[in-house]
Amino acid sequence: MKLVKKLLFILVIALIAVMISYFARMNDTNVTLNLIFVSVKDIQLWLLSLFCFLAGVIFSVLAVFLDIIFMSGKERKLLKELKKLKSELSAIRNEKLDNIDESDLSENSENLPVKDESVEINGQN
Repeated sequence: MKLVKKLLFILVIALIAVMISYFARMNDTNVTLNLIFVSVKDIQLWLLSLFCFLAGVIFSVLAVFLDIIFMSGKERKLLKELKKLKSELSAIRNEKLDNIDESDLSENSENLPVKDESVEINGQN
């Protein structure tokens, strides 16, 4: 199965290379690029398209990278808050348990049923 995936990946890469070369062959005219401060003369159209595509990829990767950094910061903050809230909850639970007096437990234990040892077990006394 891994071999099939590798062959499929190689096929896709080869197909993309053929498509790029066909695009370059069909768009080999020279154009002039006028930017605000710079003018570039006689650049091929396919090369200009490739540069624009690569610039888009770079900016997209940068945007995703910055988003990952900000999300990891938020995640760290939320994990700290979760830890704090868990400790508060544990403290509240322990406080309620500490408020129960042992005298209350001993008074309540008097009302509990007592096991009678005189009861026959399996027909024996």
